[in-house]
Amino acid sequence: MPRLFIPPEEIQGRIGLKPRDVRYLVRVLRLEEGDEVVVFDGRGHRYHCRLLEEGGRWSLEVSEELPPEPEPPLRVVLGQGLLKGEKMKWVIQKSTELGVWRIVPLITTRSIPIYEEGEVGLKVMRWRRIAEEASKQSNRASVPHIEGPVVLEEFALQAPGLKVALWEGATTPLREVLPRGEPPEEISVVIGPEGGLSEPEAVMLEQEGFSLCSLGPRVLRSETATLAALALLQHLFGDLG
Repeated sequence: MPRLFIPPEEIQGRIGLKPRDVRYLVRVLRLEEGDEVVVFDGRGHRYHCRLLEEGGRWSLEVSEELPPEPEPPLRVVLGQGLLKGEKMKWVIQKSTELGVWRIVPLITTRSIPIYEEGEVGLKVMRWRRIAEEASKQSNRASVPHIEGPVVLEEFALQAPGLKVALWEGATTPLREVLPRGEPPEEISVVIGPEGGLSEPEAVMLEQEGFSLCSLGPRVLRSETATLAALALLQHLFGDLG
């Protein structure tokens, strides 16, 4: 059944559709009046709806609330060093598919993208839209929260749960810093930009309680390391595999 993201404050008995949603449902999917659609609000709630048309205006009529879809038992907070070009969008999309809970873009010593003040808001809006689309595609009822860029030091001070940072200078494998008994409920993961984390940044993270670790002997691109780490964590403590 087709799925559509609608913000929770807009979900009521009758949901007015925005032009982009009409294009998706009517022109792309070629749905007709009376067809069924599942609406999700990004916070774990789903609703069974029916498509209506009246005087050229399209809307959705809520029929019932559906049982919630389970989210991964592990909440992963991803601190991702800002990446160039389309890579940041790609990481947000794939991380959402892998069940990440929150994504915080990080400004680090070696971050290349520098955004003007007015550009940041547009970037964040675009990233959030990508996360919404990825949640729709991957059948998630929740959408990870995408924050605006923050400096690495600020993230380190506020990072929750078990804390790990991937660094090319580390010699300890990721598996050795993870608990072997009771699985963690929350993990904060820091991954640097294309140039990686600097040594002073690695030292700072360690002082703030992060375990510095490695994914193995090969040097991975930042976006590859992100997906490899998320897949491993969700396999060990989440719902992957």
